[in-house]
Amino acid sequence: CGGLGLMAVRKKDGGPNVKYFEASDTVSQFDNVRVWLGKNYKKYIQAEPPTNKSLSSLVVQLLQFQEEVFGRHVSNPPLTKLPMKCFLDFKSGGALCHILAAAYKFKSDQGWRRFDFQNPSRMDRNVEMFMTIEKSLVQNHCLSRPVIYLSSDIDPKLLGKLKDIIKRHQGSVAEDKSNSSHIVVPIPASLEEEEWVRPVMKRDKQVLLHWGYFPDSYDTWIPASEIEAAVEDPPTPEKPRKVHAKWILDLDQYNEWMNEEDYEVGEGCPKRKRISAKTLTDEVTTPDERRDKKPSSAKKRKRSPSPSPTPPPQESKKKNTKKGYADISGCMKPLPLKLGSLFSFSVRNPSPVPTHTAGFNNTKKDSDSTPVKGGTDMGESSKGGRQEEGSPSVKGEPVKSSDLHEDNVTEQTHHIIIPSYAAWFDYNSVHAIERRALPEFFNGKNKSKTPEM
Repeated sequence: CGGLGLMAVRKKDGGPNVKYFEASDTVSQFDNVRVWLGKNYKKYIQAEPPTNKSLSSLVVQLLQFQEEVFGRHVSNPPLTKLPMKCFLDFKSGGALCHILAAAYKFKSDQGWRRFDFQNPSRMDRNVEMFMTIEKSLVQNHCLSRPVIYLSSDIDPKLLGKLKDIIKRHQGSVAEDKSNSSHIVVPIPASLEEEEWVRPVMKRDKQVLLHWGYFPDSYDTWIPASEIEAAVEDPPTPEKPRKVHAKWILDLDQYNEWMNEEDYEVGEGCPKRKRISAKTLTDEVTTPDERRDKKPSSAKKRKRSPSPSPTPPPQESKKKNTKKGYADISGCMKPLPLKLGSLFSFSVRNPSPVPTHTAGFNNTKKDSDSTPVKGGTDMGESSKGGRQEEGSPSVKGEPVKSSDLHEDNVTEQTHHIIIPSYAAWFDYNSVHAIERRALPEFFNGKNKSKTPEM
């Protein structure tokens, strides 16, 4: 479980945290579920008795399917996403037991030899299976549908919209507060604009963070060393729970019932401490910013004669990790570049060079102990960096000395093909910088991403 989280970065969607479900101590928790299934649903699983690992894998597939088919990016999803807390209830006879029991029973009733969530022809049947799972959770009191009283203080125009959202997501509107599970009031005039988190679970050296105003499926594992706050026990809320209207609006946005604690109002209701996301680490960003900052030492590499010495190329933004590793293996040829006039190349107004082409950076800025960073402004490079801007063109034709600035005249013994690989790069071994920049290829957690690629 040591590698569940790498950075305090919110997930880009509500898909499964594969590393969490593959961790040995998570897999061991499936003992209760497997034994319960063997006792209560033996005839549906006896043909191929599941193991802890196969159950864990099935849960990952179920979570991935519901994100792809019911997630926030799907227009008119056929079903509201099942709450994440149901998939984390490992108790014997708990929600996860009933989720998997319903799935195996449905598989048996359909005469399927195996689950298949990738086959388009199975789409309708798989959606039907999720409806069966939801029905089973409700029948076994593992899932309750909210009964909501809407305050008369809410704007009448918004009131109609809220009622429509509630009904579409299988909730119901109560006429009397005493019969409700939730009371919804107007949205407060001032809400926290700063992104915040709340630690909700600790396991070994990892802490699970909940992000404010995001569904539980977006929760993220991070190293415990990145956060000082302790994990507090969840408060015992008063019933009915009093929340503001954003709770329902966000439900419609994410197609998932939101965490009430984020939206609770009133002086009396107990709340756990909220922590500004900015205080955790400099790497706390939105997913879009995270992609922009993501290190990429692989994308720029092309096989070319190695100058001696050559300053390492400036890092470029990664767009496709697999393609980057194709470059490392030497499968991709150098791309032809047209730099035009040598000194017309400018960071502010670049020549038409492909976006994944790297410029040059100062050797001193890239060492074994320094994490790989995104590209830096060439205007900040030292004279050594400027000199490389005046290197020969991609065809390897020597540049006349008269074209070079006299301060930068050096004896050219090698033709440099731009982009060239970094001085530390070796085709026959994996460097520590590569391991830091692309950990997913070295942690053994993803079958499609291996160092050999």
